[in-house]
Amino acid sequence: VSKEFSELLLRRTQADGVYHTSLGSADAAPIIGTIGLGAETNELFTDFTQGSFKNTDTKTDFALADKGFFAVYTPDGERYTRNGNFHLGTEGILLTKDGYPVQGENGAIYLEDDKFFVNQDGMIYTSKDNTLVDRIKIVRFDNERYLQKQGNSMWKTTQTSGEAYIAEGNERPRVMQGY
Repeated sequence: VSKEFSELLLRRTQADGVYHTSLGSADAAPIIGTIGLGAETNELFTDFTQGSFKNTDTKTDFALADKGFFAVYTPDGERYTRNGNFHLGTEGILLTKDGYPVQGENGAIYLEDDKFFVNQDGMIYTSKDNTLVDRIKIVRFDNERYLQKQGNSMWKTTQTSGEAYIAEGNERPRVMQGY
């Protein structure tokens, strides 16, 4: 968001509308016009409006169908992302593309293999025996507009954004696997 400084009216020096003569010529010193003084940045924020969904058919890709963020553990503490392009690490941990563990409500999400499915509430089940693994930790904020960006797709809380809280009920977005 930016705002403009007001414009100035430019006139030539000694521009009082009076003819000045100099060696036989006359000049009325006209008004030149207006000039803007530029703009200043008033505020920077990200518009978190829902975008379109792209089907990837990859089991480790997830989209949130409404407001909300995935919780991710980083060396700097918990951070938040809407980028659901995840992969399975060598130890079976669900990771972001940057290698940070995606958080379930019980900590990092451990999966034996890519044979799992996730329902719209974010519950992760194994495909072979329908065992509940965990529930993806999806959080909301009192004022997400004031989250502070970190890196390419991570966000951290600020005093103005408020602390993260687990999204429940009508505030919880649908989780879409393979998008």
